[in-house]
Amino acid sequence: MKSFFRFTAGEWAASALMGMLIIAGILFYFLYENSAVAHTDYTEYKELFTQFEQEQQRLADSAEAARKAKYHKRWGTDGGSASSAGGMVGTKGKGTSYYTDGKDMRWNRNPSIGDSLKKQPQKPQYAIVKVELNRADTSDIMRIPGFGSKRAQKIVEYRDKLGGFYSLAQLKEIYILQNIKLEYVEKYFTADRQLIRKININQCDYKTLIAHPYFDSYLTKTILNYRQKNGPIRDMAHLRDITHIYAELEEKLVWYVEF
Repeated sequence: MKSFFRFTAGEWAASALMGMLIIAGILFYFLYENSAVAHTDYTEYKELFTQFEQEQQRLADSAEAARKAKYHKRWGTDGGSASSAGGMVGTKGKGTSYYTDGKDMRWNRNPSIGDSLKKQPQKPQYAIVKVELNRADTSDIMRIPGFGSKRAQKIVEYRDKLGGFYSLAQLKEIYILQNIKLEYVEKYFTADRQLIRKININQCDYKTLIAHPYFDSYLTKTILNYRQKNGPIRDMAHLRDITHIYAELEEKLVWYVEF
């Protein structure tokens, strides 16, 4: 075997020493560790756990006795019995009855408690006062949850450029409001179309038209050049024929131009 493994004398000695260490480790584990675990005494800890549980039970019994004594002292022995829901029914003076569930106490002037005790107090209903966007300032808008100073400022700036909102969906044209849900906007805002400021298409100048979000440079120059050469534009259909605007833009412009 020695020639088979081709070990030197030193390698054989190291291998033998390693084997002895492994055997010693195994013997140490089985003889010492198991013996130590087997002889560990947990009696002291069990007694501590038992004392802790007894103390907790004593505190709970004391609190229950104090609660009963408090109600007995306040309402007397004629206070009634506990209901299946954990409440208590009793009397306070002639013609007056009470019911308590330990947290909420309600008084009933009717000697017959009946079903009135089963009714839960209803929460008050509050109507939402919507903000009118074509008249509001930034402080009005900031009262709505989710609308801080930056959003409020952008809304007012865009409204002033447009001349007013004809639809709440126009808020999604503002970059920071593109992802806002329309259902949420409709819950808190309104837009009065009668407050929209219109542009007279036959009297405005280049500066006025180009400042409006729906008029680009091409559309503005086309309108001004036509007016200069041919005179006034008659109506929306005439404007469409002159400028060849697409239907979606026409639906928007109809709210902001007059002739």
